[in-house]
Amino acid sequence: MKLDGAIPLFLRLVVLAVLVLVPPIGLIAWSAFDQVEQAIAPELDGKALAVGHGLTEQVERAVGLGIPLDKLVGVEEFFAPTLDANPELRYLAVTDANGKVLFLRGAEREALQPHYRTTDYDLPADQLRAVIGDYVDLALPVEVKGIRLGMVHVGMDANFVHRRVMATLVDMGVVLAVALLLASEILLFVVAVNVSGPLRRARAMMARARRGDFTRLAGVGPLDEVGLFVRGLNAVVLRTDDLYRRLAAYIDEIKSAHFDAGAIERAGMIEGRINFQYRFAVGGEPKAVQERQAVDIRLALFLFTFAEELSRPFLPLYVHALPSPFPWLTPDMAMAVPIAVFMACVALGSPWAGAITGRLGSRPVFLLGLIPAVLGFVAAGFAHTVADMTLWRAFTGFGYAVVTMACQGYMSRAARDQGRAQSLGMFVGAVLTASVCGMALGGVLVERIGFRDVFFVSAALATLSGLLAWRLHEPREPAAPARPIMRDLLALMRNWRFAVLILFAAIPSKLALTGVVYFLVPVYLAKLGYGFGDIGRVLALYAVTVVVLSPLVARLADQTGWRAGLVALGGVIGGLGLLIPALGPGLPPMMLAVFCLGLAQGLSASPQLAAVPDICWIECRNFGQTSVLAQMRLLERIGSTAGPLLGAALVPAMGYAGAIAALGVGVLASALVFAVASFAYGSGPHIQSEERA
Repeated sequence: MKLDGAIPLFLRLVVLAVLVLVPPIGLIAWSAFDQVEQAIAPELDGKALAVGHGLTEQVERAVGLGIPLDKLVGVEEFFAPTLDANPELRYLAVTDANGKVLFLRGAEREALQPHYRTTDYDLPADQLRAVIGDYVDLALPVEVKGIRLGMVHVGMDANFVHRRVMATLVDMGVVLAVALLLASEILLFVVAVNVSGPLRRARAMMARARRGDFTRLAGVGPLDEVGLFVRGLNAVVLRTDDLYRRLAAYIDEIKSAHFDAGAIERAGMIEGRINFQYRFAVGGEPKAVQERQAVDIRLALFLFTFAEELSRPFLPLYVHALPSPFPWLTPDMAMAVPIAVFMACVALGSPWAGAITGRLGSRPVFLLGLIPAVLGFVAAGFAHTVADMTLWRAFTGFGYAVVTMACQGYMSRAARDQGRAQSLGMFVGAVLTASVCGMALGGVLVERIGFRDVFFVSAALATLSGLLAWRLHEPREPAAPARPIMRDLLALMRNWRFAVLILFAAIPSKLALTGVVYFLVPVYLAKLGYGFGDIGRVLALYAVTVVVLSPLVARLADQTGWRAGLVALGGVIGGLGLLIPALGPGLPPMMLAVFCLGLAQGLSASPQLAAVPDICWIECRNFGQTSVLAQMRLLERIGSTAGPLLGAALVPAMGYAGAIAALGVGVLASALVFAVASFAYGSGPHIQSEERA
């Protein structure tokens, strides 16, 4: 089907949902901002005061045993666990009676010493509060036998509450955005399946009826208003068919039993004219037509991919928290191995999944792939070692390959009705939208429910996708003959243009994606002290950039034909962008690097696919374009598998920023080689000459 009728209604519903939901939620959240901040601040003061009293009692007990205040040992080390357990506390200090700092942890002595010497703390207990730059200082007296010997200072972050409330508002915005995207996917599914799909089938049936064809009925969905309308149209066709059969029976009766030859001749003429002008089902009443649509499986694909992407912002950090039974693996390599194994299982499982999808159909293969995928999600939540995690990620990777190939096969078959480009657009759009939602929401969820529970949420979402796939209608079709994969690969790699595209464009881009976005960025940002919410939003920036840019670039590539140039330009931008983190640590350089990588992928992904039929036209003719693109996807997985391992291998020698920059240099060098080689793509015999030969 074409979605021309579904999209306008779908867009109107999405705009209505945004107008109804977003402004009220935004106003309520913003109006509650000041109230929440004012309500939390006294609670934090009370907590800091309780911490101060506990530390003061410990100091007074030590001094009461006869140890002079300035001779206490291990005070700063004693402060460390308290600061680690309370992120709102910035420092802890002990001063003598003259305001001299004796012990301090968490801040610079020069920032506090002048203030302590000039501030009079001889005030009631509820007034021992002062603002020192970005700190709020609570001071509690150390007294032994009524003599004040000094002060214990508890320093709070003056902007802690503001930042936490703002972070909560940002998380609310992320959740709202994900909810809107999820709602849009559900709306598209509901509109296409329950409204535009049945109406389109009814329109096709009416068009056949106008031509005198009464052999088909329109498939009826739920018994809502649209379903009742379609059922009414079907009743008209069935009534017409019944009248025809009665007329045919009457004519047969006349021809077999009437004694008047003229009447028999006239009955035969009427029968011939009816059969010439009209068509009716042979051997029974007309059959209902259930049209297959790519959108039927889109929501199931979206939910399954969403489930997988939820763990993307924290997976290497979760693996880092698990004990490793392999002492010969560095910590970074141990974090990278499960990601690499997942990608390798996706690569190895995809050809097999494509073959059985052609034989068994998409629906049973989708459900078959859910078994290892859901098992992998659940077991990953219970993993105790890196080996366990690697095993279960392998299960999930194999299940991911099977499920996605089943979805791609279903959409490819639906392309007979709605066009291959739009079907592939459905697939890519669902995967990219799910990536945005999963990466953004995964970082928010893990901060609130923990590593393990996120995997259980993923298992629930994957199970829900299976329930949607269960309801698919899929007519059986003859299986396509299997092709020898290795022979096709060798034939493709003998085409030097295809080999250059794979080695210097496709593989480096996937290597950068998994090595940087999936591995180095989460680990590096966590080392810099950023939370999972920040990590998820940075990773989502990559997916958002690709989602926005890909359709625009695809249109530009089709209009200009400048496919190889866009691929080379994307590689150059991606390579240069990955050099940015080496200029300095922090969130902005990393966001800019991820944005450049998304820009590179958006510029090069569609032109890469579009260039394949141009440079492999003989192979596409011999093997089929779908088979050639499948082999390209298989070869790309080499970069996907090697990316995390190569990144982990570079970290010990170069650090995280250096490893990202090194991968950037590799991507940049590959892009330049591809750019030079692409100038020769047009040389050699002309296509028409080769065809004549």
